[in-house]
Amino acid sequence: MPALDLSQINVGGPCKITDGAAVIYTEGDVKLEPVPTYRGIPSSVGGEQDGTLVDLVYKISGVAKPVWTSAIRAALLPSAYYNFTTTGARLIGAANRAVTILGADGEQYALTRAIVTKMPNLFLGLGKSLFDGFEYTAFIGQGKAVTDADAFYTQSTGVAWSQADYPTTHQEALCQAAWGAVTGWSAMFAEEGFTLSHELKLEPVKQGNITVDFRVNGYRAMFAYKPQQPTSAQLLTALGLQGTSMGIGTRLSSRANDFVVTGSGISVTGSSMALNKGQFIFDGKLNRHGEFGMITALTTPGNRLTLA
Repeated sequence: MPALDLSQINVGGPCKITDGAAVIYTEGDVKLEPVPTYRGIPSSVGGEQDGTLVDLVYKISGVAKPVWTSAIRAALLPSAYYNFTTTGARLIGAANRAVTILGADGEQYALTRAIVTKMPNLFLGLGKSLFDGFEYTAFIGQGKAVTDADAFYTQSTGVAWSQADYPTTHQEALCQAAWGAVTGWSAMFAEEGFTLSHELKLEPVKQGNITVDFRVNGYRAMFAYKPQQPTSAQLLTALGLQGTSMGIGTRLSSRANDFVVTGSGISVTGSSMALNKGQFIFDGKLNRHGEFGMITALTTPGNRLTLA
């Protein structure tokens, strides 16, 4: 029986992520994962029994602590992703963009060219964390060959760890919403808070078959909540599914207003949003109004979100 070698066990502990001015601590694990793409090499004799690496990016994922600062918002919720007027802009462009993962044990990964590619959804209310999961993508660096030692990252050990920048703030607040000047919607509470999710469309940018960036191809904001203040009649009118000047053939934008959710220390405005779904529940335990939703409904391209 072989002797055990416990020196090979590597438990490195937590980390922090530095992205420009933002230092991101997380609620749980952070994962750094290579995402290779292989092309199978066919053979009439042996079948597919080999492959060629034809593309590669790295993914970084985690859940950020609920810190609502301008630096964190700029890193995890970049305004260029949702407040563009023309699609097609690249996320990074030609320049390298450093993002660093530093472990508490001193192991560090300095990513050569990385940016967030999955913005976290937001929960605005009490009872859940502000953010859900984010995801960064690390691409090959500008001017790098795939054979370069720092093409995607530089790994090192023995880097000094400090948590003097550990955040002491915690964003969690009871929130209300207002939807324009529509009757019944001026100070609306939700049964379980408000969830903002993102319909972000990204398209890969390639050079020599290697993914080197993404471009923005579309964005819509979506709010989900269980409303309490509006009456059933007011909710039915807001849905606009039947009645005078409503129903099939009408545009969502024809009944859109700004949807503003505010709480202590936080404000999120969805510009020009319309009610696009809802439900009424008949049950002895549940409230009559189930989950309703708002979605971006613009007549012309423009700002979709304001975060403050």
